[in-house]
Order: sequence, then structure tokens, then C-alpha cells
Amino acid sequence: MRTVVAKPVPHLRMLHSSLEPKIFIWSVEFLESLQQSAKTRLNEKLLLVGLLLLAFGLRVWALDEAPPGLRYDELQNYLMAGRVLAGERPLYFAESWGHEPLYHYLQAGSLALLGESDWSLRLPSVVLGMIELAATWLVAQKLLGRRVGLLTTAFLAVSFWAILYSRVGLRVGGVTAFATLMVYFLWRCWERPSAQIWRGLADGALAGLFLAAGVYTYLAGRVLPAIFVGFVLFTAVFHRQQFKTRWPRFVVLAGVAALLIWPLWQAIAAVPVGDQRLELLNQAIVALRQGNPLPVLALTVRALGMYVFQGEQDWLYNDYGRPIFSILTVFFFLGGLLWVARRWRQPKFALLLLWFFGGTGPSMIAPPAASVTHSIVAQPVAYIFLGLGVAQAWRWLHVRQPIAATALVALLFIVPGVADSLAFFQSWNYQPEVGELYQAGITAVADAVEKDMPEGAVLVGGPYVSYWQPWNAVNFDLASVQDVSQVRWFNPVGAWVWPTTSPLAAYYFPDAPLAPQQYDPELLALFQDDAVSLSASRGGYVKYVLEDAPRFEARLAEVAGETTVSWPPDFAQLPAPQLPINFDNRLHLLAASRPQVVGDAVRFVTYWRVDVADPTPLVAFVHLTSDGVDIWGQQDWLDVRLAGLQPGDRFAQVHTVPIDPNTPNGRYHVQLGLYRPDTLVRLPIIAADGQTADRIFAGELTLER
Repeated sequence: MRTVVAKPVPHLRMLHSSLEPKIFIWSVEFLESLQQSAKTRLNEKLLLVGLLLLAFGLRVWALDEAPPGLRYDELQNYLMAGRVLAGERPLYFAESWGHEPLYHYLQAGSLALLGESDWSLRLPSVVLGMIELAATWLVAQKLLGRRVGLLTTAFLAVSFWAILYSRVGLRVGGVTAFATLMVYFLWRCWERPSAQIWRGLADGALAGLFLAAGVYTYLAGRVLPAIFVGFVLFTAVFHRQQFKTRWPRFVVLAGVAALLIWPLWQAIAAVPVGDQRLELLNQAIVALRQGNPLPVLALTVRALGMYVFQGEQDWLYNDYGRPIFSILTVFFFLGGLLWVARRWRQPKFALLLLWFFGGTGPSMIAPPAASVTHSIVAQPVAYIFLGLGVAQAWRWLHVRQPIAATALVALLFIVPGVADSLAFFQSWNYQPEVGELYQAGITAVADAVEKDMPEGAVLVGGPYVSYWQPWNAVNFDLASVQDVSQVRWFNPVGAWVWPTTSPLAAYYFPDAPLAPQQYDPELLALFQDDAVSLSASRGGYVKYVLEDAPRFEARLAEVAGETTVSWPPDFAQLPAPQLPINFDNRLHLLAASRPQVVGDAVRFVTYWRVDVADPTPLVAFVHLTSDGVDIWGQQDWLDVRLAGLQPGDRFAQVHTVPIDPNTPNGRYHVQLGLYRPDTLVRLPIIAADGQTADRIFAGELTLER
């Protein structure tokens, strides 16, 4: 039998021999590419970690010094968090024209874990700012690639806008974290293949959760449902086939969000003053409904213009007039925006546009003009446009001049980044307007008291110490690291305090460059007779030392001899009152000066002694009356903070009672009493036989006008 030996076909032999080295080369190149890809990804991760560390440092460094003190809004938030710490669980806070609750619960947790301080009050904003940064990277790299994600993160990390709202104890910045996470999961919900049913539904549920969290954080979060609805309508019209397989995910998203938001809507509806903030900001919308579009058009131009040529003209949240993007970055931002706008029919680009214009929307319809606060939801996507614009420029230049491309990115990151950081920590932070807005004077006093460590009593005289406006005192408490429970507080424009428990007293008066501390001239002169000034405005405050108060005692003896007190007619059966007058064994009225007509008001001064250390707030009510019933003028006020006063302390209060223009000439009494402003219950006045009254006549005058 003949054996047949198969021979290779010549052209196959040639192909085989030629492929062997090529396969080897391809394999080597593939392995090298994998190694290079792994190396690239490692470098990207290290760069991302470095950017996050840089951002964290910019958000926590000197957190209690920049801004230079606590803004009144931050202190209002502190009081709301205090309600949570006290055991309340409100779903809506009626204070300050209405507040959504989530941020205040986060602040309460921070204060409970770390103790009450200005630092812990602001810490939730730092955490939420870092979450926003990480979430923005997720969105940018998911929709536009890793390079855009890193560039966006870099620019947002050093942004003045982002740094500011990550350092103040306000709920405004917190909404961006939840808005960005909503967009991320909304996109995942959309892009998942139809076969991944449960994962798509889970993404929808998470998007609904973060949508609700944004609504629970700040008023601007209410644009998130509009962004979601806009994306649903867009995909239903322009991507109908995909929408048919994905609409159940949108239903889950809407259901989760509605279920979570419903209790908040109910709570708002139940508050008589619910949503007052909306009523205060809707003037432009009212004008539009009446056929006048000019206010809305003007606001829209200013809102869009704040990104490119003129920012918000207010020192409170901006370096006055500073646009969001500098001359070096603005064209790249516009380039990224236009690049996306040209591709608006693609879902991811439509989502970015809805996010940007929806987030800027509140500033387009509500004052103030070009508000960075009202536009806060658009903050992440604005920097995504910037990152995209720079990435496109880098890609074009890198093909031609790789070194120039790298230098361009470095220039765009370093120069604006340094400028924004310096603008926040230096030029903005040390502006006189910023110091006044953020109560830098009180922070300076707190630091001075900590440094001086006075041996005797510490007294602070400044505005905003009353029951209704306690901001200076609350700010001082949070800025201090030592026990300040016995610091005496008064507003020297209408009161003064003299301690008797210590032979030495240190008085601190915070100063503001634009609105210097005001003093009642009569009380200031009385005080300065015995006080020694230690500084003439040093570091934002003035300090005096008082060794004793002989002039005050002499003044008190003089005034007491002129004081006439009596009961109103409905308490005529009580024994005739005599000084001092006992107010519930808590305060004694020592004397009252003779009432005098000054302009259109009645002025007189009352002098008091503290009997017990009781922080419960009190307010003095004063009536101008002829018979104890009719009232021709009234003032309810007390410029002394009861918390901190010690037994034996003396204080003087100036009362200025406006006179009703219709008041006829004749003889009038000055009727005086005290009440608790939290309960409106009057403090009983104890008569000699133990019976009580709730007010007393503390002087008389004749009106002849």
C-alpha cells in the first residue's frame, strides 16, 4: 500500500512562518499595553487621591478662622440643631422663613459626637463638600471619560465657590452632594442594558433616594424633580425605543422620591408660615404672570453672566463681583458648554444641559441677581463643562505639542487655583465687610479672653445679646474653648452690667469697622469714671478693666431718692410698694430715673440687682398709660442676657418708649413689668404682705405738646 504523506501547501507555509514573529510581537505589545494601562490607571488613582487630599486640606485648614466668625445664619442653624439635640424631631423648621431638616440633623450629630464648637458646627459642610467632589468625579468620568473626570475634580477642588460653601455651617452646599449622586444613579439607571432589570431598578431607587435627600436639604433642591422630569420627557420623545424598556426604572425612581418627600410636604403645609422664603423671592414671577417679563429677563442675564463676566455683588458669599470663572478658564468653560450643546440629542449631553440650566434656574427667577447660593445645584456641572473644554484643548494640542499640552493644563490648574485659594483665605476673608458680616469682632474677643485668662469677672458688651437676637453671645460660646457660663453679656447701647462677686472685672467690646459699637452716652460716662482703658481698638475689640464701682453706687443712691413707685388701680388693695421691688425673688428693682420726653419717646433708666443665677430669659415691658389699662406707648425689650449673671450683680437698662402721635396731653404713668418671652408669663411682683401683682408704676410725667 502506498503511503500518502501530506505536504504543506506552499502559501500556507509562508503564512505560518510570517505569522510566528508577528503573533509574538502582538503578544508583547498587548502585554505592554496592559501593563501601561494598569500603570496609567494607578497613576490616575494616585492623582485622584492627591486631588482629594488637597481639597480636604483647603476645606479644613483654619476652619474656625476663615470665614473669620460665624454668620447669623450659621448660628440660627446651631439653634435648630440644638432642638434636635434636645430631643425634638421636626420634619420642617419654621425658623428663618422655613428650613428643610436634613442638614440640621447632620449638624446635631456632629455637635453630639465632637462637642459644641464653631469647628464641629461647620464640619458637616466639609464632609458633604468632599462627597460632592467624589460624586462629581464619578459623573464626569462616567459620562465623558477619565481625563475629564480628573480635570473636573482638579478645578472643583480649588474653586472659590466650592471652598466657601464647604466651610460655612450652612445647608446650601450640602444639596450639591445629593444632586450629583442623583445624576450619577439616574444615568446608571438609564444606561444599563435591558437585561439588567434588577440593577436598573436598584439604580432608580438610589436616584430617588438622593433626589429626596436634596429636597430635604435646601430650597434649591426642589429643582431636582424638574431635572428628572425633564430627562424622562426628553428620552420619551427622542429615544422612544430605549424608553419603552426603561420606564419602569423611572417609575421606581419617582415612587421612592415621592414616598420620601411626602412627609416633608405635609409638614410644610401644617406650618402656618411654611414656605415664607418662596413668598419673599417670587416678585419676578409675579411680574411675569402680570405680563411683565423684564424682571425675569434681567435676572436670567445676570445669572448666566455670573459664570463669565460679573459674579454676585455681595461680600457675604462672594469676593464682590468676582465671576465664577477667570479670564484663563472662562473660554474653556464656554467651549465645553457649546460642545455639549451641539450634541444635545444624546441622552448624556441632554442630562448635563438639564442639570446646568435647571440648577441655575432659581437664580434666573429670584433675587438677588447672580446669586451663587440660588445656583448652587449647577456648581458641579459647571466645572464638568470646564473640565471637558480643557480636555478637548489638551487632546488637540497633545498631538502637535505634547509638552505644550501638559504646560497648558498645569497653567490652567495652578494659576486660577492659587488665585481662588488666595482670594478666599486672604483678600475675601480679611475684607472689612466680611469681618462684619461674619462677626469677626466677637471671634477676636473670644480669642482675647482665652489668651488673657482674666482672674476676675468677664463682661462682654455688644449688639445681638437679647432673647430674640442672641447671635453675639452664641457665637462667643461656640468660638471659646473654655467654660464661659459666667460671662456677663449686655448691649451697651441700652444697658450696662456691674459685677459684685469679683474685685476685678475685665470688659471687652467687639468693634466692627463698618458699624462701630454704639454706647448709651449716659451709661458710658458713668462707667468710664471708674474704668481704665487697656487698648484703643486692638485686633477688633476694646478692653477696659474696672476695679470697683463707687460712682455707680453713688449714682444709684441719687436716683433711688427720686424714684416714685405705686401700684396700678387694680392692685390698689396691696400695701404701698417700697424700693427695692421684689420680682419673684429673682430680680429686685433698685431705682428708676425720672421719665423724660426725648423727641417722640419717653426715656428713663431702671437699675436692678440679681438675686439668683438663673439663665431663663426675661423681657421688660414698659407702657405709657394714664390708668394702667389704656396704652399710649409700649416697649418690650431687655439689653441684658440673664445667662451668666451672678447673685449680687447690678445692671442698668435704658427704656425708650415711643409715644403714640394721638396721645392727648395730660398726666401719665410709666408701667413696668417682666415676663418670660418663651411662655409670655409675667413674673410676679411680691408685695410686703406676700400678695403678688404683675406690674408696677415706676414713674410719672406730664405730656404737654
